[in-house]
Amino acid sequence: MALSSFGYIMPLFAFLLVFLVTYALLAKTKILGGSNFFHLFLSFVIAIVFVVAPSAQQFALVSTPWIAVFLVSIFFIVMILSFVRGNVEDLVKSPLIALVLVGIVLIIFVISAINVFGPIIAPYLPGGSEVALTSQQAYTKHFFLSPAVIGGVILLIIAALASWILAK
Repeated sequence: MALSSFGYIMPLFAFLLVFLVTYALLAKTKILGGSNFFHLFLSFVIAIVFVVAPSAQQFALVSTPWIAVFLVSIFFIVMILSFVRGNVEDLVKSPLIALVLVGIVLIIFVISAINVFGPIIAPYLPGGSEVALTSQQAYTKHFFLSPAVIGGVILLIIAALASWILAK
């Protein structure tokens, strides 16, 4: 009984998550200026869009548990490292660790987006109209193995290598 009623308040949790994350990012980066009112207003509008649009709400509901599990796992890993090494400040402040964490969060968001928006974008992918996709894993696999995505990744790798060589 408790789990069935939990589904009714999930949109509220999605709203709060989107609102808090958006506000935190806007306030921390100050990308749109330093106005607190503007940050709160824009965060509120974005959170409302996530609650009103069913696909955006589904995206938030799919990605929220994965982010929560990831954050709890990171917390436990840091706790274990603090017991083993004593002082983990050097590890936590490392820019490489920050890049890895941000990369993992971005991967979670991309996979969640593909799973939610897969039925919408599948017909537009090469070979999408003749492939009958029935599961979310099939959408993700079809997306990542499409020639357009593989070609884009190869072009990004070539651009990164060329930039790195030219910067040296």
